[in-house]
Amino acid sequence: MSATTAAANPSANRWLWGPVPDLVLGCGLGYMAIFVALALAGPGIRALLPLGLLPIVSVFAGTPHYGATLLRVYEQRGERRAYVFFTVYGTAVVWALYVAGLYHAALGSLLLSLYLTWSPWHYTGQNYGIALLFLRRRGIEVVPRVKRLIYASFVLSYVLTFLAIHGDPASADYAPAQYGGSIYHMMRLGMPSPAWKWAFAAVGVAYLALLAAAGRELLRRARPGDLVPSALVAGTQLLWFSLPPLGRELGLLRGLDPFQPDQAAFVFIWIAAGHAFQYLWVTTYYAGKRSRGERWSYYAKCVCAGSAIWSLPAVIYVLWLRAVGPSLGGVATGEDAGVLLAAMVNIHHFMLDGAIWKLRDGRVARALIRREAGTLPDAIAPPGRRWLQPILLTAGALWTISTIASLVEHDRVFAPALARRDLAAAEASLDRLARIWRDSIVDYHRLAQLAAAEGKPARALALYDRAIARFELPASWGAKGVLLESQGHLDAAAAAYEGGLRVAPNDASLLYRLGRLRLEQGALQEAGVLLERAHAAAPDDKRAALTLERAREAAAGESRSQANPGSERASSPSRADGHG
Repeated sequence: MSATTAAANPSANRWLWGPVPDLVLGCGLGYMAIFVALALAGPGIRALLPLGLLPIVSVFAGTPHYGATLLRVYEQRGERRAYVFFTVYGTAVVWALYVAGLYHAALGSLLLSLYLTWSPWHYTGQNYGIALLFLRRRGIEVVPRVKRLIYASFVLSYVLTFLAIHGDPASADYAPAQYGGSIYHMMRLGMPSPAWKWAFAAVGVAYLALLAAAGRELLRRARPGDLVPSALVAGTQLLWFSLPPLGRELGLLRGLDPFQPDQAAFVFIWIAAGHAFQYLWVTTYYAGKRSRGERWSYYAKCVCAGSAIWSLPAVIYVLWLRAVGPSLGGVATGEDAGVLLAAMVNIHHFMLDGAIWKLRDGRVARALIRREAGTLPDAIAPPGRRWLQPILLTAGALWTISTIASLVEHDRVFAPALARRDLAAAEASLDRLARIWRDSIVDYHRLAQLAAAEGKPARALALYDRAIARFELPASWGAKGVLLESQGHLDAAAAAYEGGLRVAPNDASLLYRLGRLRLEQGALQEAGVLLERAHAAAPDDKRAALTLERAREAAAGESRSQANPGSERASSPSRADGHG
């Protein structure tokens, strides 16, 4: 159909893929169905979900949506040049900050906070663009005043989430802010409560008023049926970002499962999946993949490209640690590096996405709104052969395969074996994970703790030694030392703590444990030095501060005893820190 014919017959150009896929994927009807199901039977649904389902959803929805952006800007030389400020210079800054964040926990926390704050705005911008897309494809006149009303309603919806994230008290309605003991954490602004409540109330009222005003103006210009897709998108935005904080502050919806604070992480994954499917729905259309084979080929490339952006920094980090050792590899452990990597991949994605998807861009408007004949072949001409792209896509494909294999192995084999206390099966599973570089220090420690609980300390020590050989992290030396202490092998425990300190000389936990052990052994001078260092490394650790004070008292008592041989013998060092 020619562009002229399409313009003359707007009904032929109302949908991208058709009513069902557009409403389910583009407008959020699929997410709404999941939301209703969770609201009606959340605990039962979670109990029925197979292990590892959500990570696999992330692999097949989240990963390719990152890849779609990378293909959009990096696959063709013309696109790379058009957005060179973002594809080259902005990208270099993002990954330089990632490296710096591995060495500075405060910077890493700031970057994590930027990601969590920016993320709802990224989702909001996509919803706003899709709402306008459906209005314009139906030939509905969106005059500047109406457009400003629509835009302002989406902005205020985001502001509600911003206030929920950074208010005082903080809210967990949007996403979890704690990451399993990581050195990185969410840095909230912590707005004062009275001012925050007034701001929240004002924004909430303004949001509802603008939403109503925009709806009224659109009803004056279009039939209600033509507004359904855009209204569903606005409803999706409401469910994602407006209703949770409003419901909490108004004391409503407390009984609904998706709005329970302890379900924030679970619901956030489904929101992210809904956003990712929405993104793939529109990017696949823009890419002009019309036949089923073309669409599957494009999707596979998106999966591989997305896997590459997630895997290559992780692989480079692991190789760097093995080359320089943990003492020069920064303050981050492997888990910490994964948290920061997630933040930086998303920040990079947000930056590129904000630059390339603008309906005021002539090429984007012609493809997504008017679908003019001849637009797409010029916009996304097939790239010439390049040596780098096949390498990156192959690396991404291998990482995807290993990710799926590790998820199945960990959730179907390792975790169940651990639950039924089958040491042999769990250790064999961990061996298989190690062969594809998907074992973790946490799994070694959990297995070692199980072995110790089962009365097999030698096996537990061997597992800690394997963790040390694999990751060279101080936590493994510390866990090994604790186990040796519990068995009465104090010299061996001290050697374990000392081994960890050779890798991480300022590790507060190891300094404290070794200092306390030396105090119990009567080596007061060495204990004092170690505990002084532990207190300096972790000044807020009351345990280290208290033990240091008792070590000083013991040392002072010993000095008085030496100065006055006939005086009362100093207190036993073993009692100095409360350990009898």
